[in-house]
Amino acid sequence: MAEGLKWFQCPVCKESIHWKVPTDELKNVKRFPAPVVIRHKDHYLVCYLDSHHQLADTEVAISFIEGESKE
Repeated sequence: MAEGLKWFQCPVCKESIHWKVPTDELKNVKRFPAPVVIRHKDHYLVCYLDSHHQLADTEVAISFIEGESKE
């Protein structure tokens, strides 16, 4: 699995984004590609990672609402 920082060009503002893959959380994922939401400045991106933790696709989140769960 590829570890360390990943980078890509933001499709909204065209800046380079450097981010760390959440490898601990991805260990329990059963289906890939797995979505990872990244907040970058005033916008959100949804990055899809494959089973090797490589970037498979990226899309701009039109809107984002953060929910809260109770156990």
